[in-house]
Amino acid sequence: MEQDPPTTTPAAATTPIEVCTNPPPIGRKRRRANANAIRKRSDVWDHFNLIPDSDPATAACKYCHQKYMCDSKKHGTSNLKSHMKTCSKYPLNLSTDPTQTILTYSTIPGVGLVPTSSRFDPVGCRKGLAYFIILDEKPFRTVEGEGFKYFCYQMQPQFTIPSRRTITRDCFQIYLDEKVRLIALFKSDCNRVAITTDCWTSVQNLNYLTLTAHFIDKDWQYQKRIISFASIPNHRGKTVGKKVEDVLKEWGLKNVSTITVDNAASNDVAVKYLEQKIRNMNELFLDGFGFHMRCCAHILNLVVRDGLKVASTSISSVRNAIRYVRSSPHRALKFNECVGYANITCKKSVCLDVSTCWNSTYLMLDAAEKYESAFDKLEDEVEDYRDFFEGDSPPSSEDWENVRVFIKFLKNYYEATTVFSVSTKASLHTAFPFLAGIYVELKSLNLDLNGLFASVAKEMLDKFKKYWIDITKMNQLLYLGVIFDPRYKLRFVDWCFTDMYGPLSETKKSLLEEINNNLSKIFMVYKEAYDNVEGRIPAMAATLDRMLFSNI
Repeated sequence: MEQDPPTTTPAAATTPIEVCTNPPPIGRKRRRANANAIRKRSDVWDHFNLIPDSDPATAACKYCHQKYMCDSKKHGTSNLKSHMKTCSKYPLNLSTDPTQTILTYSTIPGVGLVPTSSRFDPVGCRKGLAYFIILDEKPFRTVEGEGFKYFCYQMQPQFTIPSRRTITRDCFQIYLDEKVRLIALFKSDCNRVAITTDCWTSVQNLNYLTLTAHFIDKDWQYQKRIISFASIPNHRGKTVGKKVEDVLKEWGLKNVSTITVDNAASNDVAVKYLEQKIRNMNELFLDGFGFHMRCCAHILNLVVRDGLKVASTSISSVRNAIRYVRSSPHRALKFNECVGYANITCKKSVCLDVSTCWNSTYLMLDAAEKYESAFDKLEDEVEDYRDFFEGDSPPSSEDWENVRVFIKFLKNYYEATTVFSVSTKASLHTAFPFLAGIYVELKSLNLDLNGLFASVAKEMLDKFKKYWIDITKMNQLLYLGVIFDPRYKLRFVDWCFTDMYGPLSETKKSLLEEINNNLSKIFMVYKEAYDNVEGRIPAMAATLDRMLFSNI
């Protein structure tokens, strides 16, 4: 037991050790005359009691009462720590019986202490930690942080935290296990797989390619898996084609229905290369029908960007006004005061757009339009506001009116891009209704020569026709996805063609004839495949739908 320290001199009072009643003998090597003088810095003293007046100093285990010498000069606490690992009566030591459960108590408000039982699973803890690193995108060195170690010790003192190299191996092992499961899933649980690929260059001038597989499983659940994220030497068509081919071989994928790429010229070469390789394996569906799918969101982006090139100066005027507000904290504070004077309750913050992303221009205008009165107030309150425009003028009432027209015009494109880019569900059947509506709107605006969007609509309509009016360039799966949607069917496609091309147009007749021929071919393919199978009609319909409802 510890004793209260006696009265000592100020110098002795500052000593961080306990002082014995009798002063130690003076000599070259001072020895503690009492066991109470041992410094209790180690956590092991939570489980041991010092034996009073023992020489040499001795401690006894609180659970099994085993005695060990613990003189700090000769023995230390290592033998005490070793005993705790093998003590048969230590409550948290499960080395003798790993199946034994631990009884703990949890405090529930209004109830008090409630006993709960748990079983320590070191393998499960290691796996859970690896999933934490993967899912939350944490660096591997997280496991070596002092705060993380303290948290884990409080949660489960028995868990030995692995090093960053160990957790790296655990994460990679999870990848290998999931890869084996996914390869088996591709072989047994999906009829056709749609591939989406994208290439880009990082800020370090490194070229990357990502490949995503989309399919619908036997339970009619939409599935998406990233099967490759790799560095490539360049973006040439043959390089991309060979890389995609290697990835498909690695995962054992032959039944590819479509491959979706953006509209770079090199991708046309890559698609032709892959089409020939899959044809050689006799896995190409209907001799390549619908194999090359152009990304609808990317084409729509090109259409709008061509239109904005010739847009009015109203957008530039609003952009400069926002740039002034965001150029310094003092100007932002003054703008906020003007917002308060104008009694504007909108919570959106004004933001600048990105030149390569037209949808950011829409978001910029949509937020700025709500602060029109604040910008007008800023022009009256701040003297250097007008000088910031360098010869141009701040947004006028006419500019704001044009902005509102632009917002209404771009809203349809923004919503269409959002629908096209969805990655949590099938989206093929949603594309054509948006495209038909956009084409009809552009035709109407192009005929209005006195309107604000006369020149804008002409540029956008020309780009639209380049990709989606020419029958040879339009992927007919866009039509078939709508036909197999019970809300639309073939009658809706016929009505859209009438609105787009006219009731007696030759284009409409040729399109409908070609669509009907392709539907018949698809039916015959699945009829031959399931003709001798019991319940073949439901199976044919299910398989056909699963192929057609893959991602855009």
